[in-house]
Amino acid sequence: MPIPTDIGALARHWRRWRRAARTERAIAALPSEIRKDIGWPDRYTAEIGRHPARDHFGR
Repeated sequence: MPIPTDIGALARHWRRWRRAARTERAIAALPSEIRKDIGWPDRYTAEIGRHPARDHFGR
């Protein structure tokens, strides 16, 4: 039954992508002084290896 497994994996990936996108928008909405204090986006970019504005699907 690979089709349900594939659908479940896609759903998990989509939920993870939506959660990350929501978090990035919330942090981006903070004042620049606070973003600088928490290291946004420099530290985040170093952790995940890409800029936060890029697509979460690996592009």
